[in-house]
Amino acid sequence: MFPIPLSPRLILAGVAAAALMATAGGLYLRGRSDAAEKARASVEASQAAQRTAEVTTTALDQHAGRTVIIRERADAAVQIIEAAPGADSPVPPAVLDAWRSGLQHDTTPADAVRAAEPTGTLPPT
Repeated sequence: MFPIPLSPRLILAGVAAAALMATAGGLYLRGRSDAAEKARASVEASQAAQRTAEVTTTALDQHAGRTVIIRERADAAVQIIEAAPGADSPVPPAVLDAWRSGLQHDTTPADAVRAAEPTGTLPPT
């Protein structure tokens, strides 16, 4: 092999080049690490949003199913009541008074409650 003269200048230049390359490599790895941390936070936020969307979708589906069941049961109850004997006869005043007294805990009844109260008697059938 060829002998390489080891002058102090050459040694200093080699050390400086090695330090420069180590610094550049460290900065490169740090930049990749920072990018990975930012990406990890973004991925976690995306996963949390996806879980929230899934839970919300499930809750909405269950609500819609319950609403349909409640409506079906209410419709069935209305049909049973309308088909009952005496369903077309007027409600006796004593029953209406008892019903109204049950509503007296509400000191200011809504307009819808007032509008639902009977205004007269039904014609005889």
